[in-house]
Amino acid sequence: MENPMFEDLLKALGRLGITEPPSELPEEIQNLVPDEVTAQDAAQLLVSDSTSNPTDILGAFYVLLSSEHGVTVRDGNEEHRRAWNKIIEYVGDTILPILSIEPPEEEKSDTKLSSRTLISVAAFTNSGDAWTTTQSAELSEKLLEDHFRSQEKERVNDEEQLARFVAEDVLSDLLRPLFSKSRPATVTASGRKAEFVEPSRYDNASAEAEARKPWKYDRRYAVTVFEWAEQILQKSWHLFTPVLLTLLDEPQTALKVRALDMFRDFWSRCPGDLMRQTGLAQVFEDAVFPAVLYLPSLTPVEESVAILNAAYPALMVLVGINLELAANELCTEATTATFTQGQQKLLDRLVREGILVGYHHASEHVRIVELLCYQLRCIVNWMGILTVKYLKNLIPMVTEIMTEPFGTQYPPGLSSAIRLLQAILRTCWPRIPHYCNEIIKALMVCWLNVEEEEEGLFPSGGPDAAQLQGEMTKTAGMLAAVMKAADLDMDERVSPLIKTEPQLGKLFKLANSSSGGGSSHEV
Repeated sequence: MENPMFEDLLKALGRLGITEPPSELPEEIQNLVPDEVTAQDAAQLLVSDSTSNPTDILGAFYVLLSSEHGVTVRDGNEEHRRAWNKIIEYVGDTILPILSIEPPEEEKSDTKLSSRTLISVAAFTNSGDAWTTTQSAELSEKLLEDHFRSQEKERVNDEEQLARFVAEDVLSDLLRPLFSKSRPATVTASGRKAEFVEPSRYDNASAEAEARKPWKYDRRYAVTVFEWAEQILQKSWHLFTPVLLTLLDEPQTALKVRALDMFRDFWSRCPGDLMRQTGLAQVFEDAVFPAVLYLPSLTPVEESVAILNAAYPALMVLVGINLELAANELCTEATTATFTQGQQKLLDRLVREGILVGYHHASEHVRIVELLCYQLRCIVNWMGILTVKYLKNLIPMVTEIMTEPFGTQYPPGLSSAIRLLQAILRTCWPRIPHYCNEIIKALMVCWLNVEEEEEGLFPSGGPDAAQLQGEMTKTAGMLAAVMKAADLDMDERVSPLIKTEPQLGKLFKLANSSSGGGSSHEV
């Protein structure tokens, strides 16, 4: 060791094996701290020999800063500032969650945090990462926010500092080299749509080779840094597309779900017209859409649910659907919603090649059915009367779910189908009279199945028999109002059913009052 000043301290830390900050420093450690330590003295820890453990060196810095005397601060001293900057550089490089530690960057002449140090901090902004905790994520966010706020105050003419840091240091210098070998051929290195898709020189290499995906196997923190950058940048959108498209192509479930969520945030903030004009809207659609076909049994149910729950909202953002509003049964956007030709094509594809194909492929998986009914209800609420072109497919789908003999074994699936039927009645009521018999049959069979199921056998945590019957009664009332508007007598159709199965009287009680001149149910 070149400097013996902290030799005993490092040995003691190594012997005690302290791996996290203790609530109180051991007396043995406190006694090894000199009475006065300057920044230049502390920086001498960085010239330790190769046998020194980086964890022990970090621990030594912590001990010096936490000791009774602390580290002496000398304002205006150039050597002092350089020493502090050197220490900060080392700490930033050491805490990066990578397999190796790069040599420290050249010393800076001021105390501003370097780009590499800021990237090290940004690597801890997602509490979901294995190397991060909630506290460290919050602290990282605050450090970055405080840093750029203070820099803006000091440099009035440098308002674009944050944007330059993200565009140049993060996207161009850090991420572009890491993702270059796994970038999809549909986009150029500069983030533009590739007019002529050429085979990559890396096509012969394994798609999962570590050399092709250093961001996945060695520099996993790069995904977190990109996620942080994507949430704050307001321009240079083309720089995001190569990385985002690469992540969307990733087959690993956790990364794919994360990429789909990032895409939703990205698309909601970027100019949609710009993406369509540059052709990137179609590129993203082609990258996202295959995710809706991650279905059982090729994909485990848990993973399929996670991917579909992220994929459908991502595609709806492309169409222009506001999910928060569309999920509301009182959504009024349908009366004013307009779609471009491209959005109409995507909607058709989403319903026909996504939801309907998914249902017919995985209808035996109740959680998938519940999810598809919910997503379809959002689409129906937003499209309004335009949904009529799908009725010949939707009504059979809903009635099949509601008449399933074992549907009561998973009440959330039944509830989701009933609420979907309500959305269809509410938005497509002018064409519903053509399907009255099918809907009455579905309500009748579903009601009888629920009646036959013993109350205690309903799984906990979901809607019980009373809640399901309440939803069905509401649906029957809506159907009665639709039939009354079409001058059809619902009593004439349900009376024979009630005579055969008297318990159906509770289901169609609103129907009787509506068609008989009593209170009507508003659709």
